Amino acid sequence: MIAEMAKADQRTVQARLSALFLEVMHIDVPSIHTDLFDTGILDSQRFVELLLHIEQSFQTQIDIGDFEVENFRCIEKISSLIVQQNGGNRAAQSSATGAV
Repeated sequence: MIAEMAKADQRTVQARLSALFLEVMHIDVPSIHTDLFDTGILDSQRFVELLLHIEQSFQTQIDIGDFEVENFRCIEKISSLIVQQNGGNRAAQSSATGAV
């Protein structure tokens, strides 16, 4: 049951990240598996912008130890990091309020 809740939280975060890219950063990411760096979607400036939006939208801070490119390679990996940072609960609460 806990694993199911974590998957639901991750899907919620993935949807919110996709919306953040599209609505806030004006970037259409084709898939949650799209490599954001190899495709040129993210460069160093956009990466910093993304970090700021993540911290604001998900009310979380990314630990310095998590600043590895692999953690931000695609929406799926970013969502895993956010769910891990928030323990899953805050992501679900934020989705209930409609925050993006």
